[in-house]
Amino acid sequence: MSQIGTFVEAAPYVTGAAVAARYSIPLVRYYRADPNTRQSIKAARRSRRSWKLFCEMSGMTVKQNPGWIAQATNGGKKLEPHVLIPPIKTAPDQFGWTVYSRALPGLGLDDWDKNRKYIADQWGVRRIKLWQPQPGYINARAFLREPLEATVPSDLTTIAGQLLVKPGSLRADSDIVLMYSEDGDPITVNLARSSHGAIQGVTRSGKSITVNTLLAHAALMSDVQTVIIDPNLGAVAPWWRTAHTVNADISPDGPTEILRALRAEMDRRQGIFWAKRTDKITEFSPELPLILLVIDEVSNFTNWGDKKKAEAFRAELQAVASQGAKFGIRLWLLGQKLEAAVLNTATRTNLTSRISHRVDTMEDFLHLFPDGRDLEVHAADRAMPQGIGIAAVQGMTTPLRARSVYLPTEHCWTIADAIVDALGEVRPLPAPKLTLAKEAAERSA
Repeated sequence: MSQIGTFVEAAPYVTGAAVAARYSIPLVRYYRADPNTRQSIKAARRSRRSWKLFCEMSGMTVKQNPGWIAQATNGGKKLEPHVLIPPIKTAPDQFGWTVYSRALPGLGLDDWDKNRKYIADQWGVRRIKLWQPQPGYINARAFLREPLEATVPSDLTTIAGQLLVKPGSLRADSDIVLMYSEDGDPITVNLARSSHGAIQGVTRSGKSITVNTLLAHAALMSDVQTVIIDPNLGAVAPWWRTAHTVNADISPDGPTEILRALRAEMDRRQGIFWAKRTDKITEFSPELPLILLVIDEVSNFTNWGDKKKAEAFRAELQAVASQGAKFGIRLWLLGQKLEAAVLNTATRTNLTSRISHRVDTMEDFLHLFPDGRDLEVHAADRAMPQGIGIAAVQGMTTPLRARSVYLPTEHCWTIADAIVDALGEVRPLPAPKLTLAKEAAERSA
């Protein structure tokens, strides 16, 4: 009796807790979401509430006759057929929501497709993408806003620029969301599992924003060393105090020495490579860090006026590109157009992750995407907005049009400030010439 009594008394409490959980969890998710996702949550909720009525009005229903057992046990009275509608579940995000449904007998993907326009009108969305992940299931992607038109802020900082990630909390095997495709799918790079990459695009095409995201994530990783070579200072400036190695030389002398030092590091890691009995080092630590080498305006060095110096740089670059990946080096090359005069075939072949922002001609696009004439998308479009590009990172089978995650240079400086406050600086910022002149004058006085 005591056990029964305990159960009866506890039942209301359990039921109340279940009800509270059912309604509190969605509320928490709603208030933690960004404004765009909140709008999607509201719209998805409305679509679920009106779905039954819409299906009945549009004919997206199936009538199922009662079984003979139900008919026999109904006292001889005829039972009306059951009206079935496709069941749906929704998963909102910042662009809209995804609907998960099951196909009913006689009501499959073709029926959804015939009613696509009416479903979009009912849900109040701009377009709907339909696909069948496996037999018997139907997915629908409802877009409240187009991913290529939406500015998606980085998940590293707030809109005001406040850092959301603790310095040193990320690792080399953390996925980096660089872009979002036109269907709202994240395009990610994983430094530990990927190889080399390239980003090209004319001035003001969005190339810098893309590399900002790459370098910012790497700077926050505890087991990654960043090496940045940038004659224009655009990419390297925010990370001057925190990167392992920086170089802003215009001539290829300094960059060539850095490449030679990396080759020496590759030789040092040969023992580790053999000891792990693998074709590629993929496990990293502060003692054995992944080395991310980013070279901006690489054409400045490969096409240097002094041919001997340019050839020396090319030779070291090719050695790192062809052998560096298996020893834990990830090379990313940046330029306005990575043509044959800039990178030879042997070097370019090793750049498996490729992103092309806007370029001037189709020939420029073909440097990174040789089969570009056969693709449905290309970057040789002078009307292409800033931040949009064609991406084919490692693991993707087809290049896609995508928009870069937005991380302005000002936020990169904020991230670097936080890293310096938490971990200290590797080197101070270069003193302005005016300050140096003033200090010299004070010493002479």
